[in-house]
Amino acid sequence: MLRRFGFMLVFCLAFVMCTAAFAADGFSVSLPETVRGYTPGEIRIVSPEAGEAELCLYDVMDNLWLTRREHLSAGENRLPWDGLGENRERLFAGPYRFVVKLCTEDGREYTAKAKFEISGTTPALVYALPSAYTLYLSGGDRWFTEVFVSAECTVVMEVRDSTGKKVFSRQQEISDPDGEPIRWNGTVSGKKKIAPGNYTVLFHSKPNPSYEVSFPLRVEENDPPVHRVEETGPVMPERGMSDEEIWEMMMKPSVVINEKGSSLRIDLYPGPKVSNRPVGTLCCATQALEVLGFEGAWARVAAWSHIDGKKVEGYIRTKRLKVVVPNTPYGVLVDKREQTLTVFRNGERLGTVPVSTGKPVGHETYRETPARSFLTDVRFGSSFAQDGFRYEYPLRYDGGNIIHGVGFTREGRGRDYSRNLPLLGQKSSHGCVRVSPFIGEDSPINMYWLWLNLPYHTRVIILDD
Repeated sequence: MLRRFGFMLVFCLAFVMCTAAFAADGFSVSLPETVRGYTPGEIRIVSPEAGEAELCLYDVMDNLWLTRREHLSAGENRLPWDGLGENRERLFAGPYRFVVKLCTEDGREYTAKAKFEISGTTPALVYALPSAYTLYLSGGDRWFTEVFVSAECTVVMEVRDSTGKKVFSRQQEISDPDGEPIRWNGTVSGKKKIAPGNYTVLFHSKPNPSYEVSFPLRVEENDPPVHRVEETGPVMPERGMSDEEIWEMMMKPSVVINEKGSSLRIDLYPGPKVSNRPVGTLCCATQALEVLGFEGAWARVAAWSHIDGKKVEGYIRTKRLKVVVPNTPYGVLVDKREQTLTVFRNGERLGTVPVSTGKPVGHETYRETPARSFLTDVRFGSSFAQDGFRYEYPLRYDGGNIIHGVGFTREGRGRDYSRNLPLLGQKSSHGCVRVSPFIGEDSPINMYWLWLNLPYHTRVIILDD
């Protein structure tokens, strides 16, 4: 569970307040001239009356990054803020402004504005996402935690037992701007292993420990359960299924190709032997295969070809397959017909947002977003550039397509989303799934939330249209 302590209640009162604050009828708002992300600070509001206030944070392009609702008292109000956006987004350096609207009990309305600069971020832990919530001392996949920091710094990992006693700790310098995994095999000293049981794992950056991430970890002595490659039945939900049925489908173990790297390609053959004319090419490690039966050393499977997204049936050697259990607590459902993305948490719908999936152009059928069942792969950075746009917070779920933010261009010191943001809700991408960077009225989900919260091997199901 994420725990933040960045909103401190006591701050130094000797801030140099921004002179670009506008007052009306005794109502004013001011901030320090410069603000840094992941750094305790405050918004100072002087109000002539008590009432309910809405604070909106805009960048230079009028993009809305944060909305806060606060009760203000008459006189001076000091509101803690650590320079982050709605879902703890790290905000680009540049000019911003707060617009504060106050409504009093007798219906009077006041408005005030304050301009200021965000100058970057203080080094802090952004996320720590485990590869699984069980560590097996005797075998299984090697356990790791994906770690991302706002700037190069030392990250501290601690393991505490059920009484809160620290039983293991380590430090690791995180210098890669795309993040790094922190691996652990359960060894606490020399070759001594930690005792089986229930633990809590905590991560924080050494220079900024207020931003801490913790999660439970079950340590088992014996090998993990062995899941044999068997006939699977359907791996894709049907339209009209209940949320309970969809969640059950999401949490089913997946038969995948047993090769490292989601970008590798494996041919599927028309019969139980190697052929020069495969019926399709599959991506490895992340696509769930529907196992239909077996012939000798071969498995007959149904899958979706990576090249054109069409469903195909063919043969692959059984020894090239393995069973993977999806991570918890989230699952993602992308509906190409409705152009929506829905997040499930422990079987319940957390939120739904509009998306843009792939739009084929002419004979470029590869642009169609393939419909199938996947598991997310390890992250590969916080942004990338393509065709003149920059896309933030990519989540890879196969070798070519990813879920990422809507593309933007830089306009001076701001981000311009105007070309791609209006296309949400319709097909427009090259095959990836695009998500808004902003929070909508009906859902807490945006692209940053997905990037911040979805761990390795989260289920992603894409329904065809």
